[in-house]
Formats: sequence, structure tokens, C-alpha cells
Amino acid sequence: MIQFLYPGSSGTDSDPKLNPKADPDLDKMGCEKVLVFVVEKDWLKSRGVEYCETLKNSGWKGSVELVENEGEDHVFYKLNPTCEKALLLMQKLASFVNQA
Repeated sequence: MIQFLYPGSSGTDSDPKLNPKADPDLDKMGCEKVLVFVVEKDWLKSRGVEYCETLKNSGWKGSVELVENEGEDHVFYKLNPTCEKALLLMQKLASFVNQA
């Protein structure tokens, strides 16, 4: 599916747009903070966790925060946007964006 979406991509492991470990300039990222959400039952969870660890070990001077929603699956907040966990996720995101 990646090759269909990104025909010029070299794949999920070697393309820096899809795998931060492949980016030799990750330590030069221009922002000062990153917030990563993962959910317990998502097959992409390990990618999000790995992204946080990669950032922490890259020499990048910013701060990274990982937030996990236990018991949830991929895009749970879209399937049930009024559930308590979805509302808390949106509050966390809004708070992160509004920080000075």
C-alpha cells in the first residue's frame, strides 16, 4: 500500500518520511516539542513508541511526550468521538498546541 500512496518511496524502513531512524538530520528538527499518541491495540503502536525513542536518542534538543490510550484500537476517537477517552485526547492535543 505504501508504494501505491507514495510511488517514489523506498519503503517503510528506508524512507525518512516513514521511518525517522532513516533521517540523518533528525537532530536538526526545527520544533521544540513533539507529542505522540498511541493506542494499546493498534498495529502501529510500536512505530510511535520507536519514534519517541529515536527522537530522544538522536541528539535533538527538544522534548517528546508519549501518550497511550489503553484498551483502544486504531482511530478509536473517529469511531466514537464523544467517548471519554476521545474527549481527553482532544483536550490533551489542544493543551499541547496552546502551550506557550
